[in-house]
Amino acid sequence: MNSILIVTYTKNTLRALMDQLIEIGLQEYFVLNARTVDELDYSDIKRNSLVLISSRIVYTMVKPYLPESMPYIITRRTINYGRIRELLEIPKGTMVYLVSDLKQSAEDTIGILKEAGIELDFMPYYSQETPRAQISIAVTAGEPQLVPKQISRVINLGSRQIDISTLVEIFDHFQISPNTSTTHLSARFMQSLVDLTKDLSGEILRTKILQQSLENIVQNMDDAVLVYNNENVIEHFNRKAAKLLNLFEGSKEKNNIHDLPSAYFEAMMSVGVGQGTFAEIEDIAYYMRKKRIIIDEQVYSTLIIFRKVEDYQKIEHDYRSKAKQKNLIARHTFDDIKTRSASVIEMIKIANRLAKSDSTILILGETGTGKEVLAQAIHNASLRMYQPFIGVNFAAISESLMESELFGYEPGAFTGARKSGHMGMFEQAHKGSIFLDEIGDASPVIQNRLLRVLQERQIMRVGGDRMIPLDVRVIAATNKDLNKLIDEEKFREDLYYRLNVLPLKLLPLRERKQDISLLINIFIKEFQEKLGRDSFSFSKGALRLCEDYHWPGNVRELRNVVEYAAHISDDIVYKQDLPFWNSTLDNVLQENHHEDLESIRNEFLQKGFLDEVLLMLDLLSDDDFPSAGRAAMAEHLLKNGVALTDQQLRYRQKLLNNFELIRIEKGRAGSRITQKGKRFLDLELCKR
Repeated sequence: MNSILIVTYTKNTLRALMDQLIEIGLQEYFVLNARTVDELDYSDIKRNSLVLISSRIVYTMVKPYLPESMPYIITRRTINYGRIRELLEIPKGTMVYLVSDLKQSAEDTIGILKEAGIELDFMPYYSQETPRAQISIAVTAGEPQLVPKQISRVINLGSRQIDISTLVEIFDHFQISPNTSTTHLSARFMQSLVDLTKDLSGEILRTKILQQSLENIVQNMDDAVLVYNNENVIEHFNRKAAKLLNLFEGSKEKNNIHDLPSAYFEAMMSVGVGQGTFAEIEDIAYYMRKKRIIIDEQVYSTLIIFRKVEDYQKIEHDYRSKAKQKNLIARHTFDDIKTRSASVIEMIKIANRLAKSDSTILILGETGTGKEVLAQAIHNASLRMYQPFIGVNFAAISESLMESELFGYEPGAFTGARKSGHMGMFEQAHKGSIFLDEIGDASPVIQNRLLRVLQERQIMRVGGDRMIPLDVRVIAATNKDLNKLIDEEKFREDLYYRLNVLPLKLLPLRERKQDISLLINIFIKEFQEKLGRDSFSFSKGALRLCEDYHWPGNVRELRNVVEYAAHISDDIVYKQDLPFWNSTLDNVLQENHHEDLESIRNEFLQKGFLDEVLLMLDLLSDDDFPSAGRAAMAEHLLKNGVALTDQQLRYRQKLLNNFELIRIEKGRAGSRITQKGKRFLDLELCKR
């Protein structure tokens, strides 16, 4: 019988490979012998028909023992996929060690894991080097004894398995043709893989069941559902959409939205993102909604849901109401407020809780920060979400008309009045919410009337003689300092306290600069689609200028800037393309940066730890340390002769964060240096 000698570097690997080969029944065809490299001698090899070597690096060790005529095969090996579930739970981009006995083995395993879609930052570890302080997780393929003791979490994938392609190569070498016996061998190999991956298979099965459940829900919806990606390729649609749009499941080439019937395509493109609207298509009224699907802060695809208005009574009612009256529907929800800012996220959480109350809310924020979007989101998260939402802007309606618009009037109340009278906005908002925007611009007369409404929850029409009870939730907003207006006797103090029951503050864009690039990407996608133009992006210089700009018009101004760029730019938007750019602004921003950085430097000098914070910034500016926790910072400082207590280090981190030189991430992500921090460090290094 032909004999095979298996050669590995370590006994662990040797035992694992032998167990695998015996488990799949290879001993029924060959005599199996096994040696580590240390145990090998020339006579061992000569007594065998084929040498099976565990890796290419082991081959270089075995080569001196191999007779020239001795055939050998270097195995192809793969990981035990049944144990990678723990890896899937680690956040993408986390730095981890891949521990192995040899450099080549570590790199091979890293390659296999990356091909499997494991998006971690693997660092090979195969010697007695000093472990990096910022790495706390180690992955190993059957060599846990080699993991440094400092590592707090070890994931052992088990020794890498021989791939079936190597088994095929062995049988081919001995010219053993496929037959019933070898078919059973293949079956046992596959069964072995099934056993090894049963945990992962269970996860896949559960995911598949969930996916099928969601698929069944979507397919059985009465609404038509369509999803298309950034290349306008239709990724998914349900039966309802297929019927309306003449789409066919299972076709070799995926459909493009441009291939849809023109009337449907034009209607879909006209729908605003995050909005529900009505469209007439071939004399049939549809209600359409459009949402962006955002993954990792990038627009991944677009979801459109639509349905015939006549299909259900509620939509038909809303359709007729909207045709007769304006501003009765709140379009926005909290999902439409896109942000990375921890402060804004916390404000949204609070607003969501306040939405469940009926108490009056006062939204404070500069022009363009999205006060009406927040007001609509609050309404749509409240128990009044199916009732009217009425918006009134005190800065947009003249004082002479405001009273009759708000409270309505009786027939013949004044010259030019309608004979049938007029229902005011408060009455239209009955059972729903009324949004009083720019309340700081209300006249003294209107302030008096509003105070009575808030106190008594009833109104009297102009020219009327009876009180009309109201059930309405009031949401007010202003960009003015109401306390200052009170001091100037331009706003009633008692009205202020009636309004300021549940206050919410919207940050200006200059205080949430981390949102600028996110919002730019969203607006780019919006105008790319609206204008039917090719994709475009902002250059690094343009993005930096946007981050440095003070944005007096806030998010509204940013959207206008992107719209302007969409009309005049090519593939790349440069800073010179931005409407607010000029060379003087560049110089002013640079001077302001310089003055700001100098004041920060003086602050650190006065406190006596400029050198310490420079060492901290120097660590974070290293490409090998994109982020670092306090332990890594303390170690770096100690190596440079600075010993700090944990409390002292926390204080310096807090100051750096307050000055926007670093950003302290949540959880174990540590701290990251900002662009401002890099400029501060560069400026200081130039002085030394």
